[in-house]
Amino acid sequence: MRYAKGHKDHSHERILKAAAKRFRRQGIAATGMTGIMAEAGLTNGGFYSHFRSKDDLVREGLERALDEQLRRLEGDAAPGQLRELTRLYLSTEHRDRPDAGCASAALLPEIGRQPRAIRKAYAARIRELFEQLARRLPPNSSSRTSHDTAMGIFAVLVGALQLARAVEDPLMSDAILAAGVRAANTLADTAKEKL
Repeated sequence: MRYAKGHKDHSHERILKAAAKRFRRQGIAATGMTGIMAEAGLTNGGFYSHFRSKDDLVREGLERALDEQLRRLEGDAAPGQLRELTRLYLSTEHRDRPDAGCASAALLPEIGRQPRAIRKAYAARIRELFEQLARRLPPNSSSRTSHDTAMGIFAVLVGALQLARAVEDPLMSDAILAAGVRAANTLADTAKEKL
């Protein structure tokens, strides 16, 4: 059977979209190829015409999820509007939708156990994310200070989101989100004071 031009590319994109969503929702280890292919509307037999292995899919799926996050970061808040970005990241909506949210918050423990190629791809994307966050900080004469502050803020955001998702008590979860917002804003204010 002949397919229309671009069919394979379209199928590849559907697989990546399904994988990025499922990895964030279920985790890498708990996600099987059968579920991903079914969610993409394809059969298992087609998997190997798109990817050599699950590791290749994990790498590309993780890159896809992080690219989505970078695009959202570019559009969510203008430079200097880090407080709004922090509020959006540590919202109840983001907490309650890991499948559509930050891949780091959903997958960090598993990413650390992945093969080198996957960790390398993650590190490249996370560097871009740090740079995006650093551009959201008030102008600073030291790019090193802005970069360090951006890394600290991201660590606070991810950690707070993971904790808020882990606790069963909704009031405690909300309190963790609010504390994370305050801590991230304090770090941003500290960068402002160094001007």
